[in-house]
Amino acid sequence: MNQFSYSESDAFSVEGKLALPYQYFAGTLGSEFLVSLRDRRKLLGRRCSRCKKVFVPPRSHCEHHLDAPCDEWIELPGTGTVRGFTVVRYAEPYQPCPPPYILALVALDGADSSLVHLLKGLAPSEVRVGLEVKAVYAKDPQPTILAIDHFAPAGKPRQELGYSYEELELGMTASFTKTITETDVYLFAGISGDFNPLHMNEEYAKTTAFGTRIAHGALPQSLIAPVLGMKLPGLGTLAVEVQCAFKAPTFFGDTITAKATVEEKQAEHKRVKLRCDFTNQHGQLVATGWAVVLPPRKG
Repeated sequence: MNQFSYSESDAFSVEGKLALPYQYFAGTLGSEFLVSLRDRRKLLGRRCSRCKKVFVPPRSHCEHHLDAPCDEWIELPGTGTVRGFTVVRYAEPYQPCPPPYILALVALDGADSSLVHLLKGLAPSEVRVGLEVKAVYAKDPQPTILAIDHFAPAGKPRQELGYSYEELELGMTASFTKTITETDVYLFAGISGDFNPLHMNEEYAKTTAFGTRIAHGALPQSLIAPVLGMKLPGLGTLAVEVQCAFKAPTFFGDTITAKATVEEKQAEHKRVKLRCDFTNQHGQLVATGWAVVLPPRKG
């Protein structure tokens, strides 16, 4: 019999997080597996000498026949089928990409084991069990499993139009980055007709509080256009309203990232409001605002 008694007021919880840096030796098989991904863009498995099952990542011995070695390398096509998935909707510093993103359990063609990896190229609302996918390799691969950047739908490519109202979800993000050059400023002056000496005349600009020329305020803010029109929601999007507030100047040579985040879905007219943030290479906010858009309709 329990000699202690507790009331509801005695109950408590302790919350915390641990960050534990570590390193480990991948082993002979693991190293060959990772080097193959990095250098040859080849996905390799090992086959059991007895039951002929193929395991990825590779194993030295079969999980079913512990005394049987997996002694044969098998090259796999890098395709597979989604057997399960989850959508991650919260942000943590160690995550491979901003949320929301999809983690899928991929049953690899030619293998008898599954691989958990990122799934991109479709909205969270589109993913389903049974979806056929293919590996997309990183442009600058490292000797880790992220030498495969992600898996993507293997069938016909995503429709040309961007995300529809129904496909968009709160928290979805996209960004575009560009370095603002002197040529950009001169071209923008010609397009806009704004030849303010603050942008065009270095000697005059030296007499101002900035001490040098700065870009037109609307120039970095215009970088939200390729985000809305090409990425999120994407092709077919109609901007209804855009508002921005200046926070800091943009100097020649600054690298600006324009980022849009789905903040609100307006069901009555099927419009979407996105928060728009503009930061430079130092992480400084140079402008912020929002946009209301009408996403493309499909079907």
